Amino acid sequence: AGGVQGGGYTRLQGGRWSDSRTLSCVERFDSFSQYWTTVSSIHQARSGMGVAVLEGMIYVIGGESDSMIFDCAERYDPVIKQWAAVASMNSPRCGLGVCACHGAIYALGGWIGADIGKTMERFDPSDNKWEVVGNMVVPRYFFGCCEMQGLIYVVGGLSDTGSELHSAEMFDPITKRWMALDDMKTKRAYVGVATLNDCIYAVGGWNETQNALRTAEKYSLQEEKWFEVSPMKMARAGVSVIAVNGLLYAVGGRTSGRDSSAPVTLDSVEVYDPHTDTWMEIGNMITSRCDGGVAVL
Repeated sequence: AGGVQGGGYTRLQGGRWSDSRTLSCVERFDSFSQYWTTVSSIHQARSGMGVAVLEGMIYVIGGESDSMIFDCAERYDPVIKQWAAVASMNSPRCGLGVCACHGAIYALGGWIGADIGKTMERFDPSDNKWEVVGNMVVPRYFFGCCEMQGLIYVVGGLSDTGSELHSAEMFDPITKRWMALDDMKTKRAYVGVATLNDCIYAVGGWNETQNALRTAEKYSLQEEKWFEVSPMKMARAGVSVIAVNGLLYAVGGRTSGRDSSAPVTLDSVEVYDPHTDTWMEIGNMITSRCDGGVAVL
């Protein structure tokens, strides 16, 4: 993940309006002033894409709009403040997992059209190419994905039968081996995931029995198991989660509608302090969104 300089800028890309319009607008959050501002839009409006930071650039990869699934990718250069296309993946994917690891970007799983994607691809920025590097043991889409200490972690999501998962796995890009981890306490698809203090946080999400979730849990690398943490104030499925300056930010998402009403897309943001195990609401985004992506520069 990218380092935070100055105020720590989090950017939320793409995503969906509550009326299911895909977005191209991008916002920047200054964690000192607590204000959101708009910045240059991505070229292709999309939701359900993957976002990662590599060598000071933000990459936006895959996703979908109006049932069209994308293989295309673009990256943002904060120096010239512009987006530019990079090489496309070998497969179109939405609900994929993306993270930077060992100087490359990995794209895992996702929905590829009529089926769930089992393959993983790696992007090398030096030769602008994607290469298929293996398969997932448990194919999944709309899952959480993050990197910690040179290893890639995948959490929850939807299985090839469309059911929500509570399983978690670790992939070692050097040995190309997968290892199963302790199961989460709650099944979570559309979950937000980030790493903080040698823990993986799984925040919100959705499952069929509970709908959108307020709950959150963390996986301790040291103890190799999941622990519940305080729930958020709002239930959030399709939430974007990022760690900035020792705090966890949960941005946007959609919350279950009351009774049978449609889910509501959120513009609100909550911040989690691991020392006090508490959530606090901060400045709202300009645009409500879910199934977007977030990165730190």
